[in-house]
Amino acid sequence: MTILSPRGLDSTSTDNKILSVVDDESDIANLFNDALRKTIYGVSVVSFNDSVLAFEHFKKNKTNYQLVITDWRMPNLNGLELLKKVKKINPNVRTILISAIEVENESNFKKLLEGGFIDKFVQKPMTMNYLCREVENQLQVSTSYKGP
Repeated sequence: MTILSPRGLDSTSTDNKILSVVDDESDIANLFNDALRKTIYGVSVVSFNDSVLAFEHFKKNKTNYQLVITDWRMPNLNGLELLKKVKKINPNVRTILISAIEVENESNFKKLLEGGFIDKFVQKPMTMNYLCREVENQLQVSTSYKGP
C-alpha cells in the first residue's frame, strides 16, 4: 500500500495547504481525490490507501495540513485512531470521519466526537456534491480560526 496521488505536492514547501483523503479502498480514495481536486481550490489534495503512511506524511507536514478525511474501518491504524493521533499533534487540523457502518452508538466514536478529535462525521454513501460542501465548510472553519 502506498500513497496514491500526491499530484505535484512538494512536501518541503512551507506554504502548501494540504487536504488528505485516507481510505484503504483505492477506488474510493481516487474518486474522492478527483472530486475534491476539481472543486476545492487553494489546497493540495493527497490520497493514501495506507493509514500508517498517511500519518507519516502528516507528521512531516503537520503545519501545512488543513483537513484529514478518513474512512473508519482500515487495517493497521483505523480512522478513529488516525484522527486521534492527528489532533494530538496539531489540534487545529479539521477532521472528517467517513463510514458505511452505523457508528453513532459506538462508545469509542462518542468519546472521540466529544473529545474534539472528529469535527464532522459523514455516512456512506454520500454524493460527491455533499462531500465537497462539507470539505468547503471545514476548510472555512480552518482558515477562520486564529487560535488562542
